[in-house]
Amino acid sequence: MLDFSLSEAQVAIQKTAKDFAQNEIKPFAAEIDKIADPSKSWNWQIYTKANKLGFNKILIPQAYGGLGLTTLDAVIVIEELSVADAGIGTSYFVHNANARSIDDCCTEEQKQEFLTACCNDPEDRYFIAVAETERGVTRDLGTDVHTGAEPASEGIGIQDFLMTTIVPMMMQREMITNAKQDGDEWIINGMKHFITFGSRAKLYMILARTDPSQPDFTSVSSFLVPNGMKGMSFGHVEDKMGHRSTENAEIILDDCRVPDKWRFDSRINIMKRGNTLNALCAAVSVGIARRAFEESIAYAQTRYRYGSRIVLKQAVQHMLTDMAINVKTARLITWQAAYLDEQAIPGALSSMAKVYAADAAIETTRLGMQVFGGYGYMRDLPIEKLYRDARLMSIYDGTNEVLRYLLIMPAITMEGTA
Repeated sequence: MLDFSLSEAQVAIQKTAKDFAQNEIKPFAAEIDKIADPSKSWNWQIYTKANKLGFNKILIPQAYGGLGLTTLDAVIVIEELSVADAGIGTSYFVHNANARSIDDCCTEEQKQEFLTACCNDPEDRYFIAVAETERGVTRDLGTDVHTGAEPASEGIGIQDFLMTTIVPMMMQREMITNAKQDGDEWIINGMKHFITFGSRAKLYMILARTDPSQPDFTSVSSFLVPNGMKGMSFGHVEDKMGHRSTENAEIILDDCRVPDKWRFDSRINIMKRGNTLNALCAAVSVGIARRAFEESIAYAQTRYRYGSRIVLKQAVQHMLTDMAINVKTARLITWQAAYLDEQAIPGALSSMAKVYAADAAIETTRLGMQVFGGYGYMRDLPIEKLYRDARLMSIYDGTNEVLRYLLIMPAITMEGTA
């Protein structure tokens, strides 16, 4: 018989996270969201208090000073934080996934140096970022096709469509950031964009090509680069539609020298517990959807229209019912994905959880907007913010379309059964 109940320890973890989210995050979330300058939206007071509770140490083993908890424990915490504010929930999903990557991929010496530093940070301001994303530029088959905000200088003509073929992912050469070895050091040059934490992290996992003659997959290495290294600086802070309490910014690498001892191969994470990222991301979506449902059902019980409270209207009941189904179903698949991740059981369930929960968050906030009607469109009420926060989830951490065809479809084809 399956048991879906949480242990006493997990209930205590859930209560700690919920109390913190309701008392320390929720009262300030709307105010932070309305700060016009994105470089001023980061709130160290909230993050430092959360770190003192260990929220940035959940998946770090006890050997390095962490809590040594499970992926499910992290999912429980992240859902509660995301109910109060999705941006802060996102910060902790990203950091904990990155800490797990270091634990899985790095050498014992690297883990002793950096995971221990995270757990013993006297400021309680230690976050780990991964810097992979670059502006959309491809350089294959003699072409130079820009897909970013700026169009190619000569534009794209019919010849580009006639000459372009689909390049297998194993053969793609798209990463511009490069690292060249110089003795026992590597010199990194390039620029990364949309990086979660921006300038706020204390450690960055920088992906760079070490052999320009080889495709990205076989030539990319990761480098552990502490904030403050010479040659590292920060550029444009993104002015985002939602998730404004976490920072996303450019990282500029100009002859940034990194010792060889900080180099590692992050690709092995895919073969170990690379599913952690998607499971934690799904938890953010569950939190957003849950908040939308809670706000909507509370509003429906107080809003009086056409002779009765709108919760008694059948159309509204249908919407609220669908919202509740979305939340509970998304949570179940997310919890199962977290359990399988902790057992290091391979499969596509974590990607399914991310896709389903993201779609559920978008649909649930849409229904919430319908329940609130015109009031929901106003920034005075919370559903408008939740609607914006939810919209990120299907294009974050790999778009839902990419996860469907790249990870989920091959897996269900091999399994041949659901």
